[in-house]
Amino acid sequence: MSTPVNELKHAQDLAVTAQTLAIIAIVTLIVAIVSKAGFSIGATVVSAELGWQQKVHNTALVLIELLPAFLFLEAVNHLRRALSTFGNSEFFSNDAARHVANAGSSAIYAMIAVMLITPNLLLWVNQQGGFDVRIEPEYIGMLAFAVFVSAVGRILAAATHIKSENDAFV
Repeated sequence: MSTPVNELKHAQDLAVTAQTLAIIAIVTLIVAIVSKAGFSIGATVVSAELGWQQKVHNTALVLIELLPAFLFLEAVNHLRRALSTFGNSEFFSNDAARHVANAGSSAIYAMIAVMLITPNLLLWVNQQGGFDVRIEPEYIGMLAFAVFVSAVGRILAAATHIKSENDAFV
């Protein structure tokens, strides 16, 4: 039989495990960003055949392509911070609620970047003009998931506020 104490302990253990996975995800994202940016930008900067304008252009293209990765990195970092709070048994914490909400918001921005911003900036920087949208089923799913995470963070913030008001009356 499961007791509330056992459930809280299980949630705390799960948060600690998830925080470890978040750290692994952060390291993986940083390595991917640094390797892509480092090799591409490094090769561009040291190239003797390219003029300064082409070097700036090529560097801008790499940074535009990496925009979603930077935003996902921010989202995972916010989740890591929330999970750290949960791992310390602080389930009704303003910090945790804020980090969950910010993780969702950052993931929303990342998905918007994947679907709208990056494809259009790449078109415009390459002087091709037009409008492009990347709509894939998994992008819609990830966008919906990000919206849900953001909503849960805001609901958790409201619940935390209500709990603190109730605690003040007792």
